[in-house]
Amino acid sequence: MQYRHYFSYPPGHSRYRRAWPAILADTRRIIDAVRTAGVAIAGPDGRRSPILDPTHGVGFNGDAYTDLDGETFTLLAPTPPAGAPAPATASCRTGRKPYDLAVAAVLLRCHLLLPDLFTIGSDGRWDVEWAHGPLPTRVASTLSARQLVASLFETTLTADPLRPIGDPSP
Repeated sequence: MQYRHYFSYPPGHSRYRRAWPAILADTRRIIDAVRTAGVAIAGPDGRRSPILDPTHGVGFNGDAYTDLDGETFTLLAPTPPAGAPAPATASCRTGRKPYDLAVAAVLLRCHLLLPDLFTIGSDGRWDVEWAHGPLPTRVASTLSARQLVASLFETTLTADPLRPIGDPSP
């Protein structure tokens, strides 16, 4: 299944560097909440622990032991300033697997922290998958990214932030 999220952000931007501690802390909160909802979150290879490191960035995936992994979700740690901050453009194909909840929630939270710097797009629709979750009801969690972010951070985003970014993969 090709269900994918797209994102773009400038890791060398001073505001991204200032927001980085909050991004790490909020990502940890999101992962903890998703796990509490019954979704396994693992390291980049689908095993071990997620990476949440101030200098090495963020990396996590679904559970490879139960074939619930997909592409690794990665956020770069801030880079040293060098002229105009170049954007990093990436995507993560989750295939609607349960860890998609964590991926979408982290992307939404990053956008809320840096609305004019962190751009997100998705194969999912704001009023459908982002509002109700992309997962069939057979999984442990029917929570959506919008619901999760609203409950964890006491914020609600009603305007659709999803923008066409394009698929950077070959």
